[in-house]
Amino acid sequence: MLMTPFTPTWTLFLLAMLGFGLALWAVLRRAPDRTPRLAPVAVAVANWAMSPYFTFDRILDPALPDFVFSQNWPSHFCTLVTILLVPAMWFRPDPASRWRFWVRPLHTLLFFPGALAGFLVLFSPAAEYTELPVFHENTLFYLVHALNVVLPFVHAALGYYRPRYRDALLSLVWFAIVALGVLAITLFARAFVDPAANYMYFFDPMGAGILVVLWDLIGIPVLYELPLVPILAPVLLLMCAIHHGIEALARRASRRPLEAVPA
Repeated sequence: MLMTPFTPTWTLFLLAMLGFGLALWAVLRRAPDRTPRLAPVAVAVANWAMSPYFTFDRILDPALPDFVFSQNWPSHFCTLVTILLVPAMWFRPDPASRWRFWVRPLHTLLFFPGALAGFLVLFSPAAEYTELPVFHENTLFYLVHALNVVLPFVHAALGYYRPRYRDALLSLVWFAIVALGVLAITLFARAFVDPAANYMYFFDPMGAGILVVLWDLIGIPVLYELPLVPILAPVLLLMCAIHHGIEALARRASRRPLEAVPA
């Protein structure tokens, strides 16, 4: 069995991750308060550990001489999401605490651009992550990106983050701030470490779905990604609408048995 998008194996994997997310939510929603905090943190830590594991497995593989550490710092957006999920699963917004001002922006970044990026990668992974045996170490690539989607949604479903429509648009601001930081890292790496460094695909789309289309249309490094802002905005708003719709259906379903009981 090979892990390649749109194959039966890949489809079963996505269904399994959906089932895992639903099961995690179902268990944690009735658990004592401390458990819903510790369990997602444990999953996030395991997710973070898998990311460097499969990365270094490829770096040390003599069959992949072009996969080198100087081009694989933890600076790709999805890798940053994997790291940031650990504090995000632990900390919750607290209006009474001034120092937690960063918590809601972090949750917003991970629920909107973070989860969307992980979702898109599952459908259009880099070529080197296709045609791999399902039990190969590098199929952890799919598991990590799937958990980047599952964890923020479970966190929101448990009520620890409540996405708002303005959050969807604000998330693009937080994403732009992260992107500027990664651009600075990329320029430094290209100047002093490896001229082929290409974090967040600023200089080459490398087969990443919609980025290939934008590169073919614009073809200017860094600038070719700017149209992502107007493209992603309605998608992020739709994500928020879907979340609110599911919440409304869940509330209605939970009230229905009570309404059927005679007074």
